[in-house]
Formats: sequence, C-alpha cells, structure tokens
Amino acid sequence: MKNTIYSILFLFVTVFGYTQDKVLQTGVIIDSIKIANTPTESYAIYFPKKYDGKTSLAVVFIFEPAGRGKKGIAPFILAAEMYNYILVCSNTSRNGSTQTNVAIANRLFDDVLQTCAIDSSQLYIAGFSGGARLASFFGISTGVFQGVIACGASFNGMDKFIPPANNFSYLGMIGNKDMNYLEMIENKHWLDNAKIVNTLFISHENHVWPKQSEMLRAFDWLEIQAYRKNIRPKNDTILKRIYNTNLRIADSLKANKEMVLSVNACEKGITFFNTNEDNLLRAKIAEIKKSKEYKDEIGKMEKIKVLENELLDKLSLRFDQELKSAKSTSNFKFWKSEIKNLKVMKLDDKNPLAQNMAIRVLDWFQVSVYETGQEYKRNQQNDKFTYCEELYKIVTETN
Repeated sequence: MKNTIYSILFLFVTVFGYTQDKVLQTGVIIDSIKIANTPTESYAIYFPKKYDGKTSLAVVFIFEPAGRGKKGIAPFILAAEMYNYILVCSNTSRNGSTQTNVAIANRLFDDVLQTCAIDSSQLYIAGFSGGARLASFFGISTGVFQGVIACGASFNGMDKFIPPANNFSYLGMIGNKDMNYLEMIENKHWLDNAKIVNTLFISHENHVWPKQSEMLRAFDWLEIQAYRKNIRPKNDTILKRIYNTNLRIADSLKANKEMVLSVNACEKGITFFNTNEDNLLRAKIAEIKKSKEYKDEIGKMEKIKVLENELLDKLSLRFDQELKSAKSTSNFKFWKSEIKNLKVMKLDDKNPLAQNMAIRVLDWFQVSVYETGQEYKRNQQNDKFTYCEELYKIVTETN
C-alpha cells in the first residue's frame, strides 16, 4: 500500500479540478462518487469552500462502520473549513473482514489521489468504532499518514507492534460512557510506551461520532503538531485561539469539580513552543494536581476501573461457559440479577463515575451478546443462537 500511495503521489502532484465534465462543488457533501476501476464501490467527498481545484490541500480519509459516507464526513466539516482539509469517506468499507476493508481502502486512496489536488505531506486517516480500528491499522503500518483520528475504538490486537517509523500523531476520542472507554485509556499507555506522539479527548458521550465542536478541538491539536513538524507555517493567532478555547473549557470543568477532565483540557492547549501561554497552562495543571479534589477523583477512578474489569471478566466467563452447552445453568436468574444491579447503578445520579461504568458495561454486554448470536445464526448453530436471543432480551428489556 505504501508503494502504491507514493507512486501515485509523485505522478499526480497537481490535478486541476475534481472532474473535467462537472463544475467543482465546494462547501457541500458530494455523495456516491464511484471508484473508477471498481464501479460497485463509492465514496462521499467534501471540498472546503476555499478549494479551487488547483492548490494542493490536506486530505482526511474517513471510515464509517456502516459505510455511511455522508454521516462519516459530517463531524469533520467545521474543522475542514477552519483548516482547509478535503474530506473523503468510503460508502463501501464497513465493519467486517480486515483483509476486505484494506483492499477497499487502497482502491479508495488510489482513486482520490488521482482525481484531487492533494498535498502528499498532509495525509490523515480517521474512523469511528470499527472504522477507527481500520484507520489505526493503516496509520501504524504504512508510515505515510501524518495523523490518525481514532473515535470510539483503538487498535485490533494484531496492530500492536512497534512501527518502523513512528513520526505520526495519534489522536483518540472517546466518551466516558462509551463501552470502549477502558480500551482507549489502556491504548494511550501503549502509545506513550511506544513513544508515539498522542493525545486522548474525553467527552460526556456514549458510543457515537464526536460533535463538530469536539472535532474542531481535535484538529486544533493536530494543527499544533503540524507546526512542530514544519508541515504548516506557525500561526500565532490560531495558537492564541486554541489556548483561549482550552482554558475556557478547563476552567468550566474545574468549576464543575471535574478535575481530571480539566487537566485533560489544559494539556490540549500546550504547544511546546515554550510560550507564556504554555507556562500558564502547565502551572494550572500543577495546581490542580496538588488539590485534594483531584487526588480524590483519581482514587475513585482507580477503584471504578478495578470494579469494571472484575465485572467484565465475571460476565465474560459466565457467558463463555454457558455458550458451550447453549443453556443457562440458572434459568437466567444469574443474568437477571446482574443486569438488574447494573441498571440500578445506571440510574444513580449521585455517583456519576459508577453510573458511567454501568452504562459502559451494559452496552458492551449487549453488543457482545448480539454479535455473538448473529455469528451463530450465520453458522446455523441454532441452539446457541436461541440462547443468545433469550439473553439479549433480558439485557435490553428496560436498557
């Protein structure tokens, strides 16, 4: 794939216009552009309003887990207009075989690089859920992308090797109610150990695409990385706006006693250019970390993490055991009790950390049971499919 991209980049340094027979449309999502050599595959594309078809721009290749190109592009539009990115999202790639999706993605890369004016030094790749796993795979294995934007999921296990070149930036985005929250926290530790420049944005969301305003903050951070790598000329006005935005968010979170997220917001505004603003943010972080509120919150988060892992292990083990016989050993009484306890915790507004954990575990288990059942249905293992169907009803009854 790397050789394919490089050969095309050298051949098509400047391409005038997206198509020769149509007027270039900017500022709107153009859907269902067919891949030239594979007309059964298509993608959606968005050109920022300033795009003239001649000037080479940065591009973000996006992968949406259900192959909905327009839906995948929507969260990025505000950032694309701010920083002049072309957005491309496959209508064909979706959750499924990695091998199949890699082939689809390569054909997408080839088609777009042949028909658009693309800056070869500014290739980015993004995705949500299963699409984030695909984006992470390409980001870490090819060495041609400047940045990865992974929303709601990280790597497959097979992707976790130290890459030959780790000069890309990895940006994770996750909601604290998302079933993959713990995975993304652990993934950040792995990236830190691999010495890959990375950050993690945490929002008050479930397993959904980030909002446009959050995606703009993500691209603010990527803009800082582009300045540090001399990919884009440093713009002090933009840096001041980024500082003010993150400071405002950090102060709001601190006032709401969300000390860990306040530190997280401060970190997003640090440029590493040793500016006065950098020093102010570092001082604010140090002040928050010394506070009793921050230390208490860290302690509570650690306890919730331990409890969550224990619950996940407990439910997984029981599920695996009962699948072998395709029968509940307690006539589903165990499951009804566990699910009831989680649903009570889910409604406890006085303990938001435990509440968020319950939401994550319930969503994770619901998805696990459903996907496992569908796999048995495809394989015509009807007894195991029936067991999963019954269990799924219990999980979703009042969920």
